[in-house]
Amino acid sequence: MEELAALAKGDLAGFPPREQAALAFAEKLTLDSNRISDELFSRLREHFEEGEIVEIAAVAGLFNYFNRFNNALQMEPTK
Repeated sequence: MEELAALAKGDLAGFPPREQAALAFAEKLTLDSNRISDELFSRLREHFEEGEIVEIAAVAGLFNYFNRFNNALQMEPTK
């Protein structure tokens, strides 16, 4: 739960570098997918192969879709 609280605050310091790179990429893909820097891709490539980067992008994109879909329909999460 501490990790989720840190994520909510934008604090990635408690995560290993590999996870920090993936989380930073997912956040940038969510907020401004047209401006993902070469530096961020370089960080990703230090930890992931190209196919893994594609998978991270696909998962982030899919969850962005689910969130937008649910938000538009004013769906509430179930417990």
